[in-house]
Amino acid sequence: MRDRTWRRSGVAGLATGVALCLLGGPATAAEGGHGFGRMGPSSARTTAVNPAAGADYEMPFVCGQRWAGTTRSGHSPSAYAIDWNTNNDLGRPALSSAPGVVTRAVSLTGSYGRYVIVDHGGGYTSLYAHLNAIATTVGAFVDQGELIGYVGTSGNSTGPHLHFEERLNGAYFKPYLHRAYFTFGSTRASANCGDRPVSADWNGDGRADLGVFRHTPSTGEFHQSTGSTSVRHTWGKPGDIAVTGDWDADGKAETGVRPLGSKAFLLRSAAGAVRTNYNYGLPTDTPVIGDWDGNRYADLGVYRPSTRQFILRPPGGGTNTVVVWGAAGDKPVSGDWSGDGRSDVGTFTPANGYWTLRVPSSRGFTTENFKYGVPGDLPVTGDWNGDKITDVGIWRPSTATFHLRKPTVNARTFATAQQAYGYRR
Repeated sequence: MRDRTWRRSGVAGLATGVALCLLGGPATAAEGGHGFGRMGPSSARTTAVNPAAGADYEMPFVCGQRWAGTTRSGHSPSAYAIDWNTNNDLGRPALSSAPGVVTRAVSLTGSYGRYVIVDHGGGYTSLYAHLNAIATTVGAFVDQGELIGYVGTSGNSTGPHLHFEERLNGAYFKPYLHRAYFTFGSTRASANCGDRPVSADWNGDGRADLGVFRHTPSTGEFHQSTGSTSVRHTWGKPGDIAVTGDWDADGKAETGVRPLGSKAFLLRSAAGAVRTNYNYGLPTDTPVIGDWDGNRYADLGVYRPSTRQFILRPPGGGTNTVVVWGAAGDKPVSGDWSGDGRSDVGTFTPANGYWTLRVPSSRGFTTENFKYGVPGDLPVTGDWNGDKITDVGIWRPSTATFHLRKPTVNARTFATAQQAYGYRR
């Protein structure tokens, strides 16, 4: 896990895309044989880099997992590419090594097979090849540790493994991880263990509180702040996606997780037990929580990036509510934007810090657009001032600081409140 002095490379120059591609896209003749790809010429140019100054590459695997990384002199397209193996590696999650924007998500019958390229800014890129399945889309911003796909043996592969490349302006370099050069032939434990922001009303005072979900080598940990105090409890496993909501309508939020590659929601009761285990959506969907009907109970939902669909689960069953919203690369958010007691949906664009909220109105809904944040920030929402209207905010991984957008007294302008919480990356 990173300490509090880590500095992430800038992401302001990240490339953006517009096409959607789930489980890959059509190959082109220019992509040729194994190793050509779309990250640079086939001449396998090399360069020298300083691991302390470039993209902050971590192992592309769940926190704590141990993988062996090898190469060979004739490794195509470069001996600097790493082949990762571990026991029972087929179908294991492959995660983003550093934050960035997905620029390619392609399926080939040969060569790299199913592969993904992520642009980390400053000319740095990473490639994940021979995937069994791709779980991201072109144009999507992926934070460090977010799901890219699943380890496989597609393309010109003789067995399950992850072919991994780091490049600078198309040129290969001696790969590094955790700011240190990697030793080929060694087995390492993944330090891809960054915090993720969460927010909810933990103490029932009507105001949203802050927190982080921390990935450790053995468990997931929720760290919850209520101003002067901080509470920690373990729930889930490293790599899980955190969710929060008032599952029992007592005015206090509880926690939960959705494991990678699973349709399950594992919700924790106030007493610390498994309250219920729901299956909903597809394994590649992003979980979304909200009170869709205004009965004070938090309900489940998912966001499907490939179709830009929010699919909201009605309490007690019935017909799903489907809302198409946002653009390629957006992150889903939810909240009571109007104060009517019901949650609605919205999106945040990490590449530029823009919010697009779907606000209920007498004519159905209106769209509220505004900028709050910078490239690379992660969204949070909550009622920061207790007026029963959901506000927005961001958590900045490079400083581990929440920036909360609060309405002023006249409710026509906004001010920012800051609070440091969690480990920076």
